[in-house]
Amino acid sequence: MSHRNIAALAVALLAAAPAPALAQELSQESETLRLVCRADNPALLAEPLAFSMDLAAKEAVETISGAQFGVTAVRDSLSLWEKASGPGQVVFRIDRVSGRFARVDKQIRLEGMCDKVERKF
Repeated sequence: MSHRNIAALAVALLAAAPAPALAQELSQESETLRLVCRADNPALLAEPLAFSMDLAAKEAVETISGAQFGVTAVRDSLSLWEKASGPGQVVFRIDRVSGRFARVDKQIRLEGMCDKVERKF
């Protein structure tokens, strides 16, 4: 097989491969993303956190407390920051691939898992 045929085959395979879920999620950023996050250590956070994020507006609300955050979305993570402090002072970091989250603004680091939640009427 010639180099030209191999290159054409590689391009065809890449074009036919299904798009990863992350890429699909990034293309649907106009939707509201709802997450519930639970701590690995319940002694640090007994109740779960529930976030409602509008990625297009770059805003998030922790629905139980009503705390509002700004959102910075990058390829594989979300960073939530207090609006008064700005994006340089990240409060929560959420990995879009694994679902792991961490509160990074405190001396005692809080870690856990986030799950996507569908709105129920």
